[in-house]
Amino acid sequence: MDSNEHNKVIAFDTLFSTNHIAMLKIMLPYMDNQTQKSLAVYIKFLELNYTLDFYKKHPYPVCGCMEREASPDFIKLCGELIPYCTEEEKKNLEQIRNVFQSMEMYKEMSKTMEMMKDFMPDMGNFSDLFSGGDSSGQEKGGPDVMNILMNMMTPEQKEMFNLFGGNKHE
Repeated sequence: MDSNEHNKVIAFDTLFSTNHIAMLKIMLPYMDNQTQKSLAVYIKFLELNYTLDFYKKHPYPVCGCMEREASPDFIKLCGELIPYCTEEEKKNLEQIRNVFQSMEMYKEMSKTMEMMKDFMPDMGNFSDLFSGGDSSGQEKGGPDVMNILMNMMTPEQKEMFNLFGGNKHE
């Protein structure tokens, strides 16, 4: 976990706690087992109560520790969540992150191909490369780029791609 992720957790915990709650947390290891169990539940109760009270007094958005991203970066979000996951959850998050990375790569590739069309007008329509034919439905002799891209994906990535509407290419 990098320091930025750690700082987000600490900032949240600090915002929704008090010095007295922190003092109880410090005292917790000095208690016997039964008292620790009761005190731990009591600490969580105090934190919940404080949080509810905080939002009653401050109904506007909290900006200090929970800065809202301008546009969500799901690849970054997956990376930040992974340290807190079980092995199974990590595997699932990695698959999701790979899908988003593949989609980003596809977008970048699309932009590049569109720019290349300006430099090489005889290249034809970009969409023709993916369909294997031109707008009249005739086959072209050029490479089938979509098949090339699909062959680069893992079976899980292909499945996710199909879920996002890419199934007409496979």
